[in-house]
Formats: sequence, C-alpha cells, structure tokens
Amino acid sequence: MNRYPTHAYASIGIDSEQNRASQFDLAAWGMENVAYVKSIHVDGEAAYGIFAADGTELTTVDNRDEAFVTIRQNELEALSVH
Repeated sequence: MNRYPTHAYASIGIDSEQNRASQFDLAAWGMENVAYVKSIHVDGEAAYGIFAADGTELTTVDNRDEAFVTIRQNELEALSVH
C-alpha cells in the first residue's frame, strides 16, 4: 500500500517526486478560501471585523449576521473567532 499517493498531493500542488506535504503546506492549504469574523470595537462602538486567514483586516460591519453574509457573497468559508 502506498502511504503517499501522488494523486492526492497533485491536487494541492505538492511535487509528486516529493510525495509528502510539509507541515507548512498542510497549514496553508485552503487559506485563500477562508475569512474570519471577530467582534471588535470601532470608535467605542461594537462592530464585527472580517479578516483574511493571514490576519489582514478586510472590512468592518455592524452585526455578525451581516459579516457572515458578506463573506459568503464573496465565495469564502466563514469562521468565527472568539
């Protein structure tokens, strides 16, 4: 049995000669498809920030539901950060 099937790694861009994904490769897999919602304060008012997987703030909205809708409208997977 092949522990490292090449077809599985080809789909995530891993060199088939290597036949293994590094921890970094696995950690980064799918990051471009994820956005996080976190409660924040803007000028003393409660708000919700939408952040890219690398921590870059993308936008701020007034409520949590609006944050999730905005993320889904942009074809991203929404995750909540507490």
